[in-house]
Amino acid sequence: MKFCPKCGGVMIPTKKDGKEILRCSKCGYEMELTAKDKKEYSVKEQKDKNSRVLTTSLVSDKGERKLEEEQLEQEREEYYKEVGLELLREELSEETESDEE
Repeated sequence: MKFCPKCGGVMIPTKKDGKEILRCSKCGYEMELTAKDKKEYSVKEQKDKNSRVLTTSLVSDKGERKLEEEQLEQEREEYYKEVGLELLREELSEETESDEE
């Protein structure tokens, strides 16, 4: 693995205009990819697309659309309203208990 001579960030192999180069992940500095570098960055094993794991906060079946941002916002608001109401009920019940004593 190579590090950027300017900022010390990790140099990642990418393609630009059909040529392979190393690009810094932090500052974007680019340098030519040498044969020695190519050996260091070679792919050892490639997983089949079907065996890869998708990591996402929303999972949906085929054909089913993911929740829109507005729907998520509405659900978030409803959740906070419910939590707020529960806290208010608890507070009121504690006040009524202390008034009875």
